[in-house]
Amino acid sequence: MGHDLAVRTGWTGEERTVTWTLSARPSAVPTARRLTAARLTAWQLDAQAGTARHLAGQLIDDAVRHGAAKIKLTLTAEDGLLRCEVEEQRPHPHEGPGGRDHAQLEHLACCWGTAGDAVWFELRIEPQA
Repeated sequence: MGHDLAVRTGWTGEERTVTWTLSARPSAVPTARRLTAARLTAWQLDAQAGTARHLAGQLIDDAVRHGAAKIKLTLTAEDGLLRCEVEEQRPHPHEGPGGRDHAQLEHLACCWGTAGDAVWFELRIEPQA
């Protein structure tokens, strides 16, 4: 696959959190989109897959363009929300992702923010039957 891909949890279908670590290369963007779409399909959250896939890919692309060495992508589905967090792992200190253009997050996510080296967003999900 070409990435240092580390799946920490979430592949049995029972867990509602999954984390991947990707090398910060342009190919990380389509990889993150595919992983996000596949996980949301496994969680039966197809209604949110398109938006989550788009926003996760945008955040990964932003991290690659701003010099991250590794990127951690985490998805969590609980309490009626899907949360996606993209954390940039850098070899040197930096200003963090807060000063970037996040217009798409503002428009598509129910809420979003930054915390240290991470940008996160949440989408509402329908309760599971």
